[in-house]
Amino acid sequence: MSSLVSEAKPAAPKPRILIADDSRIVRASLTQNIRDRFDIREVTDGEAAWQAILLDSAIRVVITDLAMPRVDGFELLARVRSSRVQRIRELPIIVITSPDEAAERERAKAAGATDFLDRSASTAELTARLEVLVRLSTTREALQQSQAALESARTVDPDTELLALAFFDKQVEKLVSFARRNLTDVAVICVRVELSAPGLQQTEAELEQRAKLVGRALAASIRLEDLGTRSDRLEFCVATQSNGLSGVLRFAARLRKVLENVEAAGPGVEVWTCIGVATLSEELRRSGEELRLLASKRAQQAQVNRTRRIILGAPEGAPADFEGRPDDGSMDIQLALALIRAGRAPEVVPHLPRLLEQITPLLKLVRQQRELQTSAAEEESHGNVQGVPR
Repeated sequence: MSSLVSEAKPAAPKPRILIADDSRIVRASLTQNIRDRFDIREVTDGEAAWQAILLDSAIRVVITDLAMPRVDGFELLARVRSSRVQRIRELPIIVITSPDEAAERERAKAAGATDFLDRSASTAELTARLEVLVRLSTTREALQQSQAALESARTVDPDTELLALAFFDKQVEKLVSFARRNLTDVAVICVRVELSAPGLQQTEAELEQRAKLVGRALAASIRLEDLGTRSDRLEFCVATQSNGLSGVLRFAARLRKVLENVEAAGPGVEVWTCIGVATLSEELRRSGEELRLLASKRAQQAQVNRTRRIILGAPEGAPADFEGRPDDGSMDIQLALALIRAGRAPEVVPHLPRLLEQITPLLKLVRQQRELQTSAAEEESHGNVQGVPR
């Protein structure tokens, strides 16, 4: 006859209760009544209780007196409820009071006390209250952990391996803040794609699958320090720290080359890209999300115009068919002046021919006005020499 030997499962740890009271008799009485069901930790004042709460995340419920040395119960309640740590801020706290201490109860309730315990309460009553609060605390912690795990899962899209859009915007905002503090630049490149193939079925499911493949190709082509997201069904955005407009354009051109590879959306599927770029240096007050939306608007403009050019730095009020030139970055006068004022004149030098074209009409007008003024001055001088009154 064979015997089955089973290992006993380790007992679950008891929920930890923190008792804060300067009376040794009170602490001993409480401990005696509940030590069979709970793991007890004792402290003699509010300051020690606060330190224990900060360092011991296993504490599920706090039982505290109000009158204690160093830090009293009211101050302890205030510290806990104003904590930036959610675990601490939501910790259940039972306050020890007497029936005739109505004013103290009201004050403690306003300060955030969870429950009150009469010094004459029975063991059964105390145990029942603690079990309810422990379940509440444990359930709340489990929910927080679940939400944290869910939030972490939402930061990356598993289908494309790109950042989720909301998380992308948060990270770009951090890049923008860093750039403002350190006088650097941030660029957001938006790429809208169109897919076509002789045998491609234009169904939602088919296009979705192809778009995911494009997203994966994009994720594999950007650097670790760059940020990428899928901002629309067939639109993708990349954010990067910029060292100059020419570098941004080269980066955008490289992304185009990667995505228009015959394998990016699957064999035999042609990818057409329309690209728009927005940089922080155009308008330093823009947020990260505003940069993305501006880049998206320019990419849509390129798509409407059916242009292969990368639209960058279109000035406000420019014609709808404004097309950026990949060789010069299509820098406008306002952007050039902003860069010069920021001490970044070398970035403007490659765009001088284009800028000269933009200001040529203004230069002609200035020259004409000077010629008119010179002619008027000569006439006045000639009249004075001849003695002819004017």
